[in-house]
Formats: sequence, structure tokens, C-alpha cells
Amino acid sequence: MRHGGCVRVVIALLTLVMFSTGLAAAQAPERKSLDVHTARDAQLASQLVIGQTKGFFRAHGLDVQIKYFTAGSEIPPGMAAGSIVMASAGAPNAISLAATNFPMKVIAQIADISGAQGVVVRPQAGIRVPKDLEGKKMGIVKAGPALDLFGKFSRAYGVDQNKITMANMLPPDLLTAFAKGDIDAYAVWEPYLTRGEQLGGKVLHTGTQSYVPGAEGPKRIFSMACVLFTLESFVKQNPNTTVALLRGLKQAQQFLENPANAEAVLDILTEPLNIPKADLRKIMARNRYQLQIDQTLLDSMDAQTEFLHSIGFLRSAPKARSYVEPRFLREVDPALVRID
Repeated sequence: MRHGGCVRVVIALLTLVMFSTGLAAAQAPERKSLDVHTARDAQLASQLVIGQTKGFFRAHGLDVQIKYFTAGSEIPPGMAAGSIVMASAGAPNAISLAATNFPMKVIAQIADISGAQGVVVRPQAGIRVPKDLEGKKMGIVKAGPALDLFGKFSRAYGVDQNKITMANMLPPDLLTAFAKGDIDAYAVWEPYLTRGEQLGGKVLHTGTQSYVPGAEGPKRIFSMACVLFTLESFVKQNPNTTVALLRGLKQAQQFLENPANAEAVLDILTEPLNIPKADLRKIMARNRYQLQIDQTLLDSMDAQTEFLHSIGFLRSAPKARSYVEPRFLREVDPALVRID
């Protein structure tokens, strides 16, 4: 009897091991490696770089290679052409694809980057408060978000945009023109806010914070998210790979948000992002890193869609819920998803 009991125990253990092995195999990533495209900035790439450097993706059987573009706006054409399957970029880039009925899915929010969009002014030009912009020359990236931000800023402070001379420029050109005195202000995103300060400029307002004299403090006038998006065909064919990527990002998020890791995070990011640590510390403080999907994200994306459609930037205005897919993030952690 004792011998027979031992045999049964051994058989039961072997069965459990075989079952566990089979389960692990079923959940193993369909792909062992994955390229994720993004821009070399702290808004879009922080968790990806941390996950890659710390081995969080490898811990889930996935080798992630980060491929950098100059700007997130370069990603949609590549995804539409089939050369990009997974990307992290500002929400308008995903929205622009959805508006063409392109088969893609947003699978997570990476960060609220509203505070990293803002308006920089030259105090020497006599610009102290928003109304002082009237009669001045301003540079702006007419790609959507900057226009949206400045429009909301103008409405919030009663600025007549018709009294401002606007020049359409790319971000590096804004800095050159600002340094030469060809423009008195500009609206853009980080790291160009911080670089403008280094040229003697002053951040007058971001999407979430007022620096207007006499009215300083938290003031949200604009919302924008960084999102992780991919081909619809990719998630259908590679659900386990998608979950493995998100599991690694969750670990990276936890590492990033731990105050004890603050200096380590800067050490990890400064070289890959090519941003000095002092600048990086300031830039990251303007972002709110959060791996999640909630109604606030959907509302923010819908508001941006309506604006971009209203200025003719989009051919249609799809609702975010039609292409935001929460099931993969929910599988990683149900608490990270707060929509049905």
C-alpha cells in the first residue's frame, strides 16, 4: 500500500509538471523578437528603454528592439506601408490612422503627456501675460496638437489669434528662429520647452500648469496621451507576444514610479535618449507616466479627433472606443483597465 501510494504521488506530480509545462508553452510568445518604433524623447520611450535595459521583456520570453524616428509623426506612414507593426507615439498619430479606416488597435496608454506641451515666450519682447502675445510673431508646428493647445490657451485667456503673426515651423527651426529673435514665442512639446528656457525663454503655460504671473498653479487646458498601437493583424496572430510586451511594460512602469529608483531611471535613459540628466529630470516631471486604459483616455482622444477633423486634418472622426482594445492589458492586470 505504501509503495502504491508513492507511485500515485509521483504520477500526480509528473502530471502537474506536464500540465504546467503545456500551459507555459501555450502562453509563450509567438515571436521571440519584436521591433517597437518610437521617437527619442522622454514622453514616448521611457518605459520601453527601461524595460529593454532591465531585461523585463526578456523575462517574458521577448527580445524587444527599440527603433527610433525623429518624430512620432513619421510612424503612421510606416505602419500604413507595413514596415512598422508596433509603435509608441502621441495619440494623434494613432488617430490619424484610425481616421483612414486603417486596421489598427491602441492597446495601452503609456503616459499623460499634456504637461509636456506648452507655450514659450521671450520676456525681452515684453511678453508677460497671454494678451501680450497680440502684435507679436509666433512660431507653431501646424501638425495638430500644438494648434489645439494654443487654441485652448487663447480661449482660456482671451487672446485674439488674429492679432498674432503665425509662422509654421518644425521644432528645430523654432529654436533657431527664437535664438535669432525672428519669433517672440512658440508652441511645441518637450524637449523644446526646456531648450527654449536655456535660450532665455520662459514657459508661460503647459497643458496642465500656468506660469502666468499672478495666476501660477495647476490649470489643465489641454489633454494628450502617449499610446501604444499596433496592426490589428498583429494582435490577432500574436496575442501572447502582445501580452508579453505589456507585462514587461508593467514592470518598467513599476520601476519608473518607485521613488527609490529616481536616479537609476535617469542613468538608464540619458544616453539612449541623448538628453542630459538635468534636462531629463525637468522633462520627466512634466509627464505623468501611467500604463492604463480608462474613460479619460477615450475622452481625450475623442476631443483631439473632433479638433483635427474640424480643421481638415482628418477625413473622418472615429470614436476612440472603436479601435482601443483593452483585452490584452486586462489580461496583464484587470486593475489597469477601467472601461467595459
